[in-house]
This record gives sequence, structure tokens and C-alpha cells, in this order.
Amino acid sequence: MMTDKEKAMKRLKKLMALTGSSNASESAAALSRAQKLAGAHGITQDDIEILDINESICDYWPVGASNPPRYMAYLLQAIRDAFGVDSILLGDGVSFYGLYNRPELAGYTFEVLGRQLIKARRDFIKTQSKRLKTTTKTARGDKFAEGWIIAVLNKVEALARTAREVALAERWLEKKYTRTVTRPARQSGKARDNDNALNQGYHEGRQASLHHPVNGQEQAKLGISS
Repeated sequence: MMTDKEKAMKRLKKLMALTGSSNASESAAALSRAQKLAGAHGITQDDIEILDINESICDYWPVGASNPPRYMAYLLQAIRDAFGVDSILLGDGVSFYGLYNRPELAGYTFEVLGRQLIKARRDFIKTQSKRLKTTTKTARGDKFAEGWIIAVLNKVEALARTAREVALAERWLEKKYTRTVTRPARQSGKARDNDNALNQGYHEGRQASLHHPVNGQEQAKLGISS
């Protein structure tokens, strides 16, 4: 549930947008209301500046949060690069934050690609001999998934970000999530034929669908080269 200050910040953001109106009277009225709202809730200039940062929380996180596998870290990196956003793992979901509507697009694409990745890994494990130990199949599946997402990473065109944008995102994170914990990615276990699994994953990852539907039709790829 949002605090009173967070609700005020949300209203303030709308008022700040109105201050840019071509109608002088409307702009002045919005500015006056914004100033009163900020004063009433102790909203600082720093708070106002980071209003440019938006957040979108994706509830999709198909693996454990305490020790996530490396392939999920790679997937997050691909999304951050493609959309020019930052991310933080919330335990049972992922927060994407940045300018404009990028976080929302990032969250949507993360889930789409994540589901493709998890399905591909699961299908690969099914092809392994039933005589193999579960740990061996898991290790190979992890390597396959790493190869799959590495192929996607190689297709991503990183979106350039300004120093101001990066600084705003850092300040936003400090205010929004005062306590953050860095979780190291879990490396895949060692098993025979891990390299073959990695190569097979890379080959299949090159065929990954990187489009996403909008209003029933497919939109051009966002930040990803062909």
C-alpha cells in the first residue's frame, strides 16, 4: 500500500506535467498546486527531480530468489541493455526502473523471453538420458540455458543512457528501496558434455522470438538487432 507521501508524489507528477501546458493560466495554476502539495508533504527538490523515473514490477520470477542461476542474471542483463533500464530482484518478482515507458516494456519482454528460456531448458533436459543423475541433467540444463541467453545477448543493441539518467536512477533506488542486497548468481554445476549443452543452447537461442505483440499485431523489435 502506498504511503501518503507516495500518493502525493503521484499527484505531483501529474501536476508537473500540466505546468508545461501552452495555456498560461493552466500552467500557473498547476505550478501553484504543485508547490502547495510539495510543501504539505515535505517533498524536496530531489524528490521532484526523480519523478522522471518510472517503475514497473514484473511478478514473473520462475527460479529461487536467494541464489538465482547465472542464466537468469544474463537474461536480466539483456533486458537492461535493450531498454536502458535498471532492475532489482524483489524476491518473488523483478522491479524495472528508468525513464519513460521503458520499464513497462522491459517487464513485458522479460516475462516473454523468460518463459521461452525456461521452456527451452525444460525441453532440453527431457532429451537427456533417464540414466543420468538429476544433478547432471540440471547442470547440463543450466549450461544450455546460459548458451541460449548468451545468443540473445549477442543480438542486443545496448540503449545509450546519459549520465543524468544514470544518476537519477541511482537516487531513485536509494529513496525507494533503502535496503538492497546483492545476490550472487549461482554457477552451473560441473558435468560431462557441459560444453555441448552450452553450444546447443546457443544455437537454439539464436532462433528465439524477440518480438512482442501490441494490439494483436507484432511490433518491430525494440533495441534488438536481427
